[in-house]
Amino acid sequence: MRKTCIAIVLVLALIVSAMGIASAEGFYEGKTVEVIVPWKEGGGADVACRLILEYVKAELNCNITVINVTGGGGSIGLNQLLSGDADGMTLAYIANTDTNGNIMLDGVTYGLEDFAPVARFAADPHVIVASNASGIKNLEDLIAAGQDGKTLWGIGGAWTHWDFLKIEFEKATGTSYKRLVYDGGATAMTDIMNGDCTVATPFVSEALPALDANEAVGIAITSAERNPQLPDVPTVAELGYEGFESTMWRGFAAKAGAPEEALKEFAEAVGRACGNAEFIEKAAKAGVTVDYMGYDDFQVYFAENHEAVKAAYEANKDQ
Repeated sequence: MRKTCIAIVLVLALIVSAMGIASAEGFYEGKTVEVIVPWKEGGGADVACRLILEYVKAELNCNITVINVTGGGGSIGLNQLLSGDADGMTLAYIANTDTNGNIMLDGVTYGLEDFAPVARFAADPHVIVASNASGIKNLEDLIAAGQDGKTLWGIGGAWTHWDFLKIEFEKATGTSYKRLVYDGGATAMTDIMNGDCTVATPFVSEALPALDANEAVGIAITSAERNPQLPDVPTVAELGYEGFESTMWRGFAAKAGAPEEALKEFAEAVGRACGNAEFIEKAAKAGVTVDYMGYDDFQVYFAENHEAVKAAYEANKDQ
């Protein structure tokens, strides 16, 4: 009888142990997650996403496949996310203006309520650059070139943060430029280097190669402080426009209805990745400004940002 009892106890212990191991496994462990980047490979969004997801993958002990789906100002990729299942296994890169697609982009029907925000991981400034062929060497030259509304100003997507940065700069400096829309900052930089575009506002990661090779002119950075990767490029604020600051936040979202516990797990992994010293160092070298916001705070910020962008668009849509 005693042996039987001991055997039963051992069996129960093994069952409990096995259950404990199973319960310790995360939602994503051992699975393959797809993350849609609705922008061109090699652009600022792509570079930032691929970098952090290498660390998120390690934190979750899963596989992550990055899928670039370009076009429509990011709307084609986001539509692909929203046409799939709300199972938490597919997420997408998302930024400042993306939840306002239904009011800003023709043919787009999705809006705030279609997304489940997960986490923010960065807030990157733009760098204002000019082509060597333009003869623009500094902010004074740029302002002079913006007096007649004819100078080409390249933006990396219609009614993305690039558009709002252009509007903010024009209001602050009393200038006007001709809007030229590209499918990302990297493409705009190609035309800057070959002289087909005069001014553009790529992210640091997109501009670094050209600036390092003296194939473009760095005019100003749009953050409050100088960027460590471009220490010689002054901020717009320090050049006489006190308080000027404009950055694009970067984050992840799923389709509305995705399991909350799974999304919280992903958000926590993003947070741990953002605290990883190796990641922080690599991010700085790539021109990515780490700025983590966790799941709960991001829910509030996501909705507030949507309303702020909506108001800004309504005030400027006829320009």
